[in-house]
Amino acid sequence: MNKKAVALISAIVVIAAGVAAGFAIAGHNGKSKGDHSMKNMSMSSSSSMSMSSSSSMDMSSMKMDESLPTNLKTAENPKYPVGSAITLEADHMTGMKGAEGSVAAVYDTKLYEVTYQPTNGGKKVTGHKWLTKDDFEDMKDHKKGDAVTIASAHMANMKGAKATITKVVDGPAYAVNYQPTNGGSMVMNHKYLVESEIKAR
Repeated sequence: MNKKAVALISAIVVIAAGVAAGFAIAGHNGKSKGDHSMKNMSMSSSSSMSMSSSSSMDMSSMKMDESLPTNLKTAENPKYPVGSAITLEADHMTGMKGAEGSVAAVYDTKLYEVTYQPTNGGKKVTGHKWLTKDDFEDMKDHKKGDAVTIASAHMANMKGAKATITKVVDGPAYAVNYQPTNGGSMVMNHKYLVESEIKAR
């Protein structure tokens, strides 16, 4: 083999080696980018899960007071006795209107609609239904226009709030259990409904 042939073969070998090395480097870089992308996706997923979990915890802290009063007179012979199967006609809460439930308790007392300023400084709540005298700090009956301080925690940021009575109706006052129409969790001892806001089923 002459010198020119040897030189030509050597040149081809060098070029081939260079091309192979180039592919190897490109492949490595591609893998690295892929790894970084997967890591970023993992971090994003983890962050989303953490945020979602945090939101759920915040919502759980909004759970309403499910206790029943001990200072109100139990109603005698109400239209819907305790245990009655009922359908709710009111829309005080999301998923309430049309919901099926049962009567948990019935009290012989007046009911009050109020407007109040939440204790956390949030937007004023107008026309909240319903409270009884057991929900007021002075535990007294009142008339429309009276200023009261709320002592109960039916809703978040209600206890201690300053309120004005905007409507007064005669009882009885019904506490009810019901399954929201939007598929939410069972609501226990919701306070309160008036007789015209429920019907038998």
